[in-house]
Amino acid sequence: MGNRKAEQNAGGIPTVASLRAKASESEQAARATVASIFDEGTFVETGALIARRFSETPGGSDAGELAGVVTGYGAVDGKLTCAFVFDAARCKGAVDGRTADKIVSLYETAKKNGAPVIGVFDSVGANVFEGVSALAAYGRILSAVAGASGIVPQIALISGKCIGTLSAVAAMFDIAILEEGASLYVTDPALTGEKDGQSPILCAECDAGTAADTVRRLISFLPPCAGCGVRVSEPTDDLNRRLAKTLPADAASILAAVADNGKTLAVSGAGSLLCSFAEIGGVRCGIVLSDESKNEGRIDALSARTAARFVDLCDAFSLPVVTLVNSMGLAVSAENERAPYSTDLARLAFAYAGASVPTVTVILGHAIGAAFPLLGSRSTGADVVYALEGSEIGVLPADAAVAFAFEDALAKGRTKEELREEWKNMIASPVAAAATGEIDDVIEPSELRCRIASALLMLSEKGAPAAPDRAIRPL
Repeated sequence: MGNRKAEQNAGGIPTVASLRAKASESEQAARATVASIFDEGTFVETGALIARRFSETPGGSDAGELAGVVTGYGAVDGKLTCAFVFDAARCKGAVDGRTADKIVSLYETAKKNGAPVIGVFDSVGANVFEGVSALAAYGRILSAVAGASGIVPQIALISGKCIGTLSAVAAMFDIAILEEGASLYVTDPALTGEKDGQSPILCAECDAGTAADTVRRLISFLPPCAGCGVRVSEPTDDLNRRLAKTLPADAASILAAVADNGKTLAVSGAGSLLCSFAEIGGVRCGIVLSDESKNEGRIDALSARTAARFVDLCDAFSLPVVTLVNSMGLAVSAENERAPYSTDLARLAFAYAGASVPTVTVILGHAIGAAFPLLGSRSTGADVVYALEGSEIGVLPADAAVAFAFEDALAKGRTKEELREEWKNMIASPVAAAATGEIDDVIEPSELRCRIASALLMLSEKGAPAAPDRAIRPL
């Protein structure tokens, strides 16, 4: 008790000196994370000496220990940014009332100043000794994150454990980055028997040791807040650069071919619909691309959820949406039907139909069945729609159409190959679609980049709402 009294003043509150001593001992990991994300020398901590009171700890054993989260603001690539970093060395990063106080205050600052928020997660969960107060702390944090959704960008970096209710907090963020060795799960794997945790819906790619750099790239790319309008900068690549006569076979190469200087920032890797940020002709945008190598680009439940979330994110922050379609329609599997498949497809339709940002769609190969209306068609509000020469747009694939619709012709001796070509040329051709007004033009593959760039620049003044009318909710 003698040492404890020496560290406290007459009111039982730890001295500034004792708090700073504890801070210097415990903050090394958190400080290293902050230093790796923020521009050198710019981070300013807020609520630096908020600590647990003697009366709040069992037996007073942790009295004076600083709250388990570091909060503050600084610059990322010169842009004002707020951040909270759970510090596993302080109370094991446990969530309690003081943690909530600091995070809620940080969010108020971020919203008032239009600053993105970075959340770094490494926590064992709630402080069980606080009882219902710890549960209320979760509620206040959830409310703060929800209140900023669609107003300022929110990037989650999961650097350690992110478990229980805290995993729901991280899932509310716009984009998450899962560092190597980190874990995201609701229930402890020791209870479920599952070794692998979950993966966030929109999760930026990062290699070992590059998570902080990925956070910086995302913050640099995204606008500071909603209502900033479409961002157009001086192009660093030739606006009229033509591509090869034949597009690359793999999705990543197609993205690189279209983007300025081949630079993209992917935020999804699962499912058949890939989502990535890029600049095209100096216009910052989001790209949704069908990956034909994954089940012929068919839209499954996960793909629909991911793309819907991504389109909503782009819409909230004035990023035009470019959709590159090469899909044979919907995925057929028992796994999809066990999921709320129709609901996921509905969310995708809602996202495209409700988008107020410029939307440009190009059919690269196939747009069969529901893939055509769901993926940014003219009928769901797309501003400009192109199709490449030789693409196929129809209710059914050619082989299925021949078997379904030309039974009599087959019986009369006509061959499947002949009827298949007739279907593709007469009914499912891009020219037939253009004749109905659903396609603006049929273009050559070499024109793909310059046509998209021209459309985005033309649409860059398209108005965006001053404030979003809905939050970006986890799907």
